[in-house]
Amino acid sequence: PAGRGRGVVLLPRRPPLLLHSRALASKSKSEKAPPPARWSPQWVWDHAKEMASHYWHGSKLLAADTRIASQLLVKMMRGRVLSRREHSLLVRVLGDLLRVIPLAFFLLVLHVRRSVRSRRPSMLANSTAFLWRDYNAPFIYWEIVDLLRKLFLTTFVFFVDENNGNARLLRLVVAVFISALYLTVLALMRPFKRSDDLYLACMSNFLLICCFTSGIVIKLCDESGAFVDYSCAYYTGLPGSYEATVLVGVLSITMLVVAVLVVAMNIATASASPTIRLVSSGREPALELSEGCEHDGFVSHVWSTGQDQAATIVRRLQMLLPGICLWLDIENMQSVASLESAVGGSSVFIVFLSQGYFKSRNCRRELYAAHAASKPVIAVRETEQAKGALSVQGLWTEGREGCAFEAGAEAPADAVLGRVFAEAPVDWVRLHVFQLESLKMIALRMLKRSPYYRDRNEEITGGLRVFGEMRSVSFASPMTILAITTNAGGLAAAHEVAGAVDPRRGEGVAVEAAESALRRGGADLSRSGRLLLYLNSATFSQPATAATLRLVLERGVPVTLLHEQDGGREACQFCELFDLAPRELQLAPYKLFDTIAVPLYQTAELRAVSLRQALYDMGARPLRSSVFAACRGRLRWRFGPRRVAVQRERTDFDPDLDSERSAGSSEPPTPPTSPQRSRECAIERL
Repeated sequence: PAGRGRGVVLLPRRPPLLLHSRALASKSKSEKAPPPARWSPQWVWDHAKEMASHYWHGSKLLAADTRIASQLLVKMMRGRVLSRREHSLLVRVLGDLLRVIPLAFFLLVLHVRRSVRSRRPSMLANSTAFLWRDYNAPFIYWEIVDLLRKLFLTTFVFFVDENNGNARLLRLVVAVFISALYLTVLALMRPFKRSDDLYLACMSNFLLICCFTSGIVIKLCDESGAFVDYSCAYYTGLPGSYEATVLVGVLSITMLVVAVLVVAMNIATASASPTIRLVSSGREPALELSEGCEHDGFVSHVWSTGQDQAATIVRRLQMLLPGICLWLDIENMQSVASLESAVGGSSVFIVFLSQGYFKSRNCRRELYAAHAASKPVIAVRETEQAKGALSVQGLWTEGREGCAFEAGAEAPADAVLGRVFAEAPVDWVRLHVFQLESLKMIALRMLKRSPYYRDRNEEITGGLRVFGEMRSVSFASPMTILAITTNAGGLAAAHEVAGAVDPRRGEGVAVEAAESALRRGGADLSRSGRLLLYLNSATFSQPATAATLRLVLERGVPVTLLHEQDGGREACQFCELFDLAPRELQLAPYKLFDTIAVPLYQTAELRAVSLRQALYDMGARPLRSSVFAACRGRLRWRFGPRRVAVQRERTDFDPDLDSERSAGSSEPPTPPTSPQRSRECAIERL
């Protein structure tokens, strides 16, 4: 009763069995089980759970601190003075966020992956293009993989053998394994769009593996380390650390030189495969589909005269623009009834105009479907007479006749043809350098109508470039272009050719009448002069032209033939020139037509290529990128063998080169003479 008054509560006594069980529990806690062995499965699992829990709680704490810091930032912007504790919290949170920001692009790539793979990039995808534009569509996450590799080699590898990692080889072995695994995956997957990027990445990882291996050798031969006495000589065969250091240094320099040479060779080999690039940035253009489209372009052609060249256009564009998707009937058509839907699912309508196109009912269906869907039209015109070429006026006439009686047509023929010929058609030429220019014109018109470049027109204002195109040329020594005054249009063509020389580097070019040069005389006429003969239907209309040409050839002056292709400038087929030219000039010793003529086209882009090709035949060469290369070209010009305008040596028959001579002729091209006969011609001319 006294205890109760003082507020003391008496508890009942515990039974002996309960006390015995608790004693056993306390005894089991005092005798803990031994920790698991290092790197055992249980040890790895415990450490993984501990690390995951650490990062999970740290992320929640960072989120809570970020919410509080945002409120403090708003208060500070309103003019409130923060306390010392609040200020330190704000600084700490901002520092943590700056450390986390480099990892935030994981979420960005995850968010834009669908728009990138569908080739309809959103505004966010365009803003973060630096994360994925260098990789193919299935590998847009490769930047994340590469970052994880870098993080492991620079950060996580230090968690391997934390206590004695600096004195042992485990870290280096793990680093070699990770680098070798990444190099293998990189070589198999090939995630980069450009091959030179792939070669550079592979070589850098190979050098990294070599550096880690060299570190293992140095670690084994380190006299102050844990590996002493027999380890260096036993494992490496080297007597000491000095010899190991010298060996590693020599091997590192050798590997670096070999890597640079291999990368340079691979880049040079890759550049031989032409791809179209922007002049402004030097990068491949971005291809973006229009809304609701599945193909970049629909190629329409008539099978009788345009099937082979339409397939050539598609194949060459796919080579020059990797990733482009073009619809071609011989490859994509499932049924004739799906033509209209295929036209509606294409961003651009490419029409190859040749004889008989507007007479084909299916071609008219495709054309009216493009007009109804308001598709941009890119017209490509055939230029080979023997392959069904028609002039623009002839195509207009055929189009009016074919479209006038189209059953069920909702638009008049002039409206449809006006959309086709709203822009001058691209002249399609089969010769290599001219074909590249035609493909560039088609690609540039497609890019101008692409959704990506509608708001970025300044990126394609400078134009496109491709490996193998005819670049600007210049002469390494003074050059005089001779022109016969009685040659109709020859003097104007000579001034036009001289104006195509790049004035930034090289020697000047002068134009002089051939008659005055012959009267002036001089032994160097054949060394520093070239005769430009302008070929059209009026070239040999005056006998004085043939007489002056004969005198020039007798002086040993090389001749460059420039064949006009514009019908408005009295152009004619090359086979007609054999009937117009005097027979004497076609036989020995003159052999006027043994030199391959350069076609001169009407379109501005193709005409520039023609002028540069004529200058190249006269001895001009593309501009070099260094002073040493320019000096080397000058020495080669002054002291090297002279070039004589005779028939070029060709060991096999090339129909593309001979198509210029036989353009418009029903006869097949005549194969050139043998190389022995070409050498005889050269000896006779000399």
